[in-house]
Amino acid sequence: MAIKLTLKHTDRILFCGSKWWGDPDMPESMQYPAIEVNEDGERYDYPHTFICQINCEDIAAFDPEGRLPHEGMLYFFAALDKWLGYDSPTENGGGEWPRGHFVVKYARSVNFETFQSCMMVDDEGQALTEREMEIVFSECADDERCI
Repeated sequence: MAIKLTLKHTDRILFCGSKWWGDPDMPESMQYPAIEVNEDGERYDYPHTFICQINCEDIAAFDPEGRLPHEGMLYFFAALDKWLGYDSPTENGGGEWPRGHFVVKYARSVNFETFQSCMMVDDEGQALTEREMEIVFSECADDERCI
C-alpha cells in the first residue's frame, strides 16, 4: 500500500508534527545539514533547504508491513534553492544529483522538551523559509493515482 500525502495550510502550531516547508524541529544534538561550497577559492558551508519532517507515528497506521519506522522523526533536506527561485552557490539539474546534495536524517524519538526549531533567518532576522504546511496522511492503493 502507498501512503498519500496531502498538504494544507493551517494556523495550528506544528512543532514536532509532520510538516512541509517551515523550520525543522530537531534534537539539540542534531546538526543542520549543509553542503561544502568552493567559490572562487573560498570554502564555506551552505545550508540545505528544509523540505519536510515526518513524525513517524503519523504514518504507522498506513505501514502494516513495517517498512518505515513507527516512532521518531524523519527529516528531508536538499540543495534546491535554485529550483525555488533563489540565488544559490549550488546548482542541480534533472536526473541524478551529486552526493551530499540531498540529506535524510532520523531522530529515534520525539522529545518536546529537547527539540528546538532550527530557524533560518537573514541578516535582518527575517525568516528565509517558505510558509509551513501540515502534512495529512491517508491510504492509497498501489494501483491508485494518489495526487
